Amino acid sequence: MPTTTRLNRPLRSATARVRALDRSLALLAGMAFVMQVGVAVMLPLLPLYAQSLGATPFVLGLLTSGFAITLAIGQLGAGFMAERVASRRLIVSGIGIYAAANILIATSSSALLLILYRGLAGLGAGVGIVAERLYITAVADRARLAFANGIISAAYSAGTVAGPTIGGLLAAGGDLHLPFVVVGITSTLAAVAGLWLPKPPAERGTTQRSPVERGDAGTARVDEPAADRAATDGASNRRRLVVLFVVQAGFQASFGAFITTYAPFASERLAWTTAEIGIVFSMFGLGSVLLGPFLARLADRRGRRRFGIIGAAMILPFVLLYVAEAPRPLLYLSTVVAGAGVTTLEAAWFALLSDATDGGRRSRTFSTIVALSSLGIVVGSVTAAQIWERTGNIGLGMLVAAAAVGVSGLALLAHPADDRPKGQSTPTTDSAASSTGSPAS
Repeated sequence: MPTTTRLNRPLRSATARVRALDRSLALLAGMAFVMQVGVAVMLPLLPLYAQSLGATPFVLGLLTSGFAITLAIGQLGAGFMAERVASRRLIVSGIGIYAAANILIATSSSALLLILYRGLAGLGAGVGIVAERLYITAVADRARLAFANGIISAAYSAGTVAGPTIGGLLAAGGDLHLPFVVVGITSTLAAVAGLWLPKPPAERGTTQRSPVERGDAGTARVDEPAADRAATDGASNRRRLVVLFVVQAGFQASFGAFITTYAPFASERLAWTTAEIGIVFSMFGLGSVLLGPFLARLADRRGRRRFGIIGAAMILPFVLLYVAEAPRPLLYLSTVVAGAGVTTLEAAWFALLSDATDGGRRSRTFSTIVALSSLGIVVGSVTAAQIWERTGNIGLGMLVAAAAVGVSGLALLAHPADDRPKGQSTPTTDSAASSTGSPAS
């Protein structure tokens, strides 16, 4: 009987964890969708709004890089605060700040004010992003981390499908202020919904013993001296963290370059209307929703590193085809594929980062890597803006996005393989519940 009880305990714990994940994911996904509808209304039109306030290409780069810097500050701060404040409360606070900042952006009368308010939005977004991913790590089973992160990314992308179309129609009416009012309203709704997020197991007092404490030979090398095992694991984790930093920094640099050049490129070189710019941007979300969760689940089963590389490979052709001014049908198709690639890369990366931060102070390490890599946005946006301004060729600026995402895919080759036979999952550990050492989870 005692043996049966010991065998059933992990099963009961895993079942409770799946139920908590399902409830948490449902609410988080709903929040993500509502918020992203507003964000996607605004984001592709932000450069055009800045230009209407007199922004030059240099100022556009400063606008994006300023947001990235405050985003990194918010992310870093969230990691330290998460050791004292519950991550679900930080989610609400971060989204609330973001909502208020966008209401202020709608009142901007100059490019300088726009930069300042956009910086405040970055601060709130940074807190919310890290808190959200820490919360997912606290409620998700280790074997489903990529899938859980993929679901959230797909929910954001679902909002992206509708948002740009609405934003394009609003902007077509001649008022570029309205999209920022919309994002303020939707973000406020998401912040209010966050008050009902379920407590993760750590806050309910539910903990699990580590593999060594359980004597699980399948998940811990009990035959090695503890000091030697700690040194080996520490060196391996440092290597993984460095690689993951480079991967995400490259991905963020690609985003910075793209968001700085996409709308002006489509308007000047492709002669697209603001409505079409928004509609095509929404195709990213379509690809993410249709293929993202499926590919994220495969990443959990077949290898997260492998699918991270595949995700980067799905993004790269999209940028090159835009610069080449390919026919519209090909551009549309490449945008859908790239959207799926973004979700796949992001889901795999967050799962790999969660694995690499299983030991020690997860929230600090997690947020530090996320925050520092976010500065890649600065590098990408400033580089793209400078190339555009110095050469007068916006297409060359957009190529920075292709080069940066290529760096991400290549960097993953240096990450240790995590391939799994079909149907095999990673054993559940206690790290998600107890690694922060506080109710922050």
